[in-house]
Order: sequence, then structure tokens, then C-alpha cells
Amino acid sequence: MEVSRDYTYYKEHAQDVKLDDITSSERNKNIIQKLRDGNSDFKDSLYILDEPMEDDDCEFIVQQSDDLGWLGYFVGENKRLGGLFIKCYLPPGTSFIEGICRNRSIESLHIDCDVGDYLSLGSMLGNNSNLNSLQVGYSIGNAHDFAVALGQRSYLKDLHFENLDLLDDFSDEEMSGIAQALTAQPQLEDIRLESIGFEGNGWATLATTFKGWGRNSKLKKLDLPFNNIGDEGLQSILGGIANCRNLVELNLSGNSQITVAGLRALSEFFQSKSCRLESLNLDRVAIGDEGAITLATGLVDYKLLKYLDLSDNAIGDEGIAALVSGLTAAANTSLETLNLSRNAFTIAGVRSLSTLIQSERSTLKDLSLHSMRIDDDGISILADALTNNTSLESLFLNLDGSTSAGKKTLSRLLCDTSSIINIYLSNHTLQTIGWSDQFIDEGKYFSLNRQGKQLNPINRRLIPMCKILIHHPDLADMKPFYKWKLKFIPVIADWFRSARGCKGFFEESIETFQRRQLSAMYRFIRGVPLLVADGYWSNS
Repeated sequence: MEVSRDYTYYKEHAQDVKLDDITSSERNKNIIQKLRDGNSDFKDSLYILDEPMEDDDCEFIVQQSDDLGWLGYFVGENKRLGGLFIKCYLPPGTSFIEGICRNRSIESLHIDCDVGDYLSLGSMLGNNSNLNSLQVGYSIGNAHDFAVALGQRSYLKDLHFENLDLLDDFSDEEMSGIAQALTAQPQLEDIRLESIGFEGNGWATLATTFKGWGRNSKLKKLDLPFNNIGDEGLQSILGGIANCRNLVELNLSGNSQITVAGLRALSEFFQSKSCRLESLNLDRVAIGDEGAITLATGLVDYKLLKYLDLSDNAIGDEGIAALVSGLTAAANTSLETLNLSRNAFTIAGVRSLSTLIQSERSTLKDLSLHSMRIDDDGISILADALTNNTSLESLFLNLDGSTSAGKKTLSRLLCDTSSIINIYLSNHTLQTIGWSDQFIDEGKYFSLNRQGKQLNPINRRLIPMCKILIHHPDLADMKPFYKWKLKFIPVIADWFRSARGCKGFFEESIETFQRRQLSAMYRFIRGVPLLVADGYWSNS
């Protein structure tokens, strides 16, 4: 149990205090000892908890006989501690917070309880130049003091509020005060406000804060999931971030009150010169076909988008067609990740998607279509579109809607062994196909494709060569090349010379590889005279 003492007392008795008298367990005692001795074990994080999380040696589990004043003092004096996670009951009047606020090494602070002394916390924000990340995940007891703390000039780069339920605790005016306090933090690069209960003027005040930052804004990422943001709130936010020229990520997932009116404002934002967004998350917003069509109009002339999540939005065939049309009409050469999982489109929507995939300008790396039943016909459409695709690396889709025929189609997509030419025409970039516990089991091809991605574009031709050598060891099927007659022999020699690089992808001796080359040339030379003879007698 803590007895309230001042900093001078702790400093004078730090080396003499008996650790058994101020801790409740051997683990807590060891933690205090390491903090006092400047041990580097806590370079990552120290956890101060009511109950164990991982039962780790870095977890200080608070019991009645633990003196939090001493714990706070040693945390404050430690010069190695990198992170601090607090989730425990702090009795009123505790000097724990006052103690930790003297620390100057902590880089990340996560608070999941009511710390009470928010004014002292403000001094920590202002004085610790290493503190760049603050996460608060619990209802705040005093809105005014918290706003004062947040209004201190700081070195924060990341600020996360999660599940605060401010609406249950504070008035609209108090919530606006917290939003306004952020005016002092234009250096923030990452803001996450999840399920915080802003209503009324809260979003408008936050937007005003963003506007006030002006050119000083460093904001790159804004996460606002599950906040019941409606059209008016979204319009305020978009007006505020128009001046945030570094903003590249916007997350609005779970805000299902946004309607077509709000999406129209978002579409207009994409068409403005202010927009620099590279990532947009609208997961679980229920935009439907009408919303997808509205959003697509904004993407027509927008070429910076790299990540787009529209999963679980009840989008049907009409909406998918509009989105594909918007993305292809924009000649969008940036989109790398597209998530359309858990939507309502059918094989007609899959057919629309195929035009995006097979576009020569496609830069898609990840396409998610999971939690939807795509049958063999849909898989066949996707496979045909992906045959000449050279960008897609991951195709996430459930395979339970397909039969063995559909799975064989996907296997042939990776390596059609029917001929040498067809192997060349197979897909050599895909590294994953499937979802959850159902994936196409073609590990050797995925492994080759994955390794090929690490090579420069010129050397990537080794991947189809490797697949050919696996299934056609001595290039037995030479008939398609007989028409070039003896002129093709140097081509064979050059091909094997280039294919020597394949030896790094599977085990094979030099002697075996040379026998492959001699066998291939022998087969070709033996076959050409027969072709010439047949031609001679035919002409005669």
C-alpha cells in the first residue's frame, strides 16, 4: 500500500529501500530491481497490470502490498525503458503518475485506465522528446484536465484513442474542447479515433483543428473507424483535411450512417487538387450499388490510389461494373490492393473484374474476393484473365464454391505442363491462391514465383525456364521448332546457357544439366533431317 511521499524522499532512499517491503511478489521485486539498476530488459515495454496478459517477466501485476509510488519513481528515473503499458487501478492521490512523468526515455505510452492526474501527464508530453506515441483506451475521468494535457506542445507523432465512450461521460462542449486541444499538435503523423462517441460539433471542431494546422500539418494517416459518422460529419472532415497535403491514408470503416450524399462529397474530394490519398478503407459502410457508382465517378480522373477496401458493402454486379469502369477509365497505374470480399455480386461482376485484371496497365498485387461463393465458371474467368497478368501476387478467395475441376484450372494457371509453349504462357507472379484453411497446394510453383519477384526483370525469365526443366527435362517436345531448321540450334544453346541460372532454384549437378542440353540438341538435330526429307519428296 502506497504512502504519499515527495520526490526528494524517494531520491534519498532509493538505494536503501528494501524491495521486499514495497512489492508483493518475486517477479515485481525483480522488475523494480532491474529498473533501479538500469537493466536493458525493458527496452521494448514494461506492462503494469491488474491481471496477467502473457504471464511475461515484463508484467508487473499490481497487488495491495505493492507501493506504486516507488514503482513510479523507478520508472521515472530509468534511462533505458522504451515503452510503458498501464492497465490497472490507480488509487486517488497516488504519486505514480507524477513519478513516471519524469521519465525521458519512453517512446511509446499506452494507457488503458483512468490515470486521474492528467495535468502531470501533460508535463510528460511536453518534456519527453522521445515520446512519439500515445494510446488511450479507457474512459477519461476529467475532460478539462485531459484537454489541458493534450494542449501541451509535444513531440508526439502517433495519437490513438480507442473505445473511450466520450458521449456517455461528457457534454458536447467538453468533447469539442478535447478536439480543439489538438490544435497544439500539428506535428502528428498518425491519428486514430476509434469508437470515441463524437457527435454534434465534435467532428466540426476537429475539422477546424485540421484547417488551423495549415501548411504545418504533418498528418499522414487518419483512422476514424466505427464512430457513427454521418454525411454531415464526413463533409466536415473532408473540408478539414483539404489542407493536410501529406495525408495519404483515410479509414472510415464501420461508419454505416454515411449515405450517397456523403459518398458524393468524398467523390468530389478525389477530384479536387487537394487530395493526395493513396489508401481508402470503406469496409462495412453498406454503400451498395448506388454508393459504388457514386464513388466510381470520383476515381475516373484519380491516379494516386494504391489501396481500396470496399469489403462487406452489399455491392452487386452494377456497382462492380461501375467501379471497374472508373478504375480503367482513369488509366489508374497505382492501385495495388483491392478488397471486394463479402459483397453481393455474381459471375457477371467477376466478368467485369476480369477486364481490370487483364489490363496491360494493371498494377494490382493483392485481390480479395473471399467469403463469397465463386464457382468453377467464375474461377475459369479469373484464370483466363490472369494468364498474361504480370502483377498480381495474391488472390484471396474461398474454394468451397468450386469443384476439383475449378482447382485444377487454378493449378494449370500456375503451370500448364501440356507443352513448353503453354508453360511459358502460364502465370509466373502469383504466390498465394485461397483463403482461411483452403489454399491451392502448389508450393513449388508459388516458391518459384516468390523467388522470381526478388530478381530483376531480365532474370525473371528464369522462372518459366525452371518450370520447363522440371516437366520437360531435355525439351523432348521439339516439333514446334523444326520449322526454323538448323538455324534454331544456336537458340537452343543460348537457352541452356541462360538456364544455368536455374540451378540455384533446385538441386542438380553440372553433369546432369549438360546431359539435358546435349539430349535436347540431339533430339532436334535428329528430327530436322526427317522434316527436310519429307519436304523434298513432297516437292518432287
